[in-house]
Amino acid sequence: MGRRRRRRKVVRRVVRRLPTIFECPSCGAQAVRIEMKREEGIAIVQCGSCGLSDTIKITPLSEPVDVYGEFIDRYYATIESE
Repeated sequence: MGRRRRRRKVVRRVVRRLPTIFECPSCGAQAVRIEMKREEGIAIVQCGSCGLSDTIKITPLSEPVDVYGEFIDRYYATIESE
């Protein structure tokens, strides 16, 4: 008599991706978009809801998450200095 074969459990690995749309520190909406212009060495950060925008210098290794972090730091630095 033969045994029943066991089926192997398939373990799926979830690949997390970095976000592309971020939260605006001014209005709180999930509407901040980052446009990377690597040739020019700048990134344009813009909120589609309230219109808050900034231009940030980038390096060739910069990612949108890094640019967003710099944008948040600049925003809160201006708020605290007022």
